[in-house]
Amino acid sequence: MLAMSEKIDLAMRLCVPYILMLILFLLNMISFSTPVSTAIEIPFVVIIIYYWSVYRPSLMSPLLIFMAGICLDFISGLPAGLSSFTFLIMHNIISQQRLFLTGQPFMVVWFGFVVVGFITLFVQWFLFGLINFQWTPMQPVLLAIISGSLLFPIISLALNLSNRILPILPDQYSAVK
Repeated sequence: MLAMSEKIDLAMRLCVPYILMLILFLLNMISFSTPVSTAIEIPFVVIIIYYWSVYRPSLMSPLLIFMAGICLDFISGLPAGLSSFTFLIMHNIISQQRLFLTGQPFMVVWFGFVVVGFITLFVQWFLFGLINFQWTPMQPVLLAIISGSLLFPIISLALNLSNRILPILPDQYSAVK
């Protein structure tokens, strides 16, 4: 049986990743302007879903991913369900490859993010164009992919630090169901 101080400590440790997720979710709403081109939207939510789906899938339930996608759609003006749909597909792909990715060096995990991030953002762009019968320019999507790929190591470092303070679960490295 855990003492009250141990319960509080456990609760605080479990809050850290979710607080970090919330901060990155809010940062996802910001467009960063550059002098060279249009505004760049960094896909922080894609990074979050990828990282936690690989290293701690118990933090990224499909319901949480769906809700994050719906909120993102309503806030950013995308058709309702578009982000949820693409994020859940991304989560499913990662879940199928999780066993492979957890044993790989960081460069392989990073390359996996580049591939999955590209597919996710491209599918979002394509479906948005299909829904509106008009495709927007591809440049912002490519800039988002590049910026997300370049920032992935830095953000994954912060996520890794928050992962280290989480309690070790007995099924953390078990086979994906």
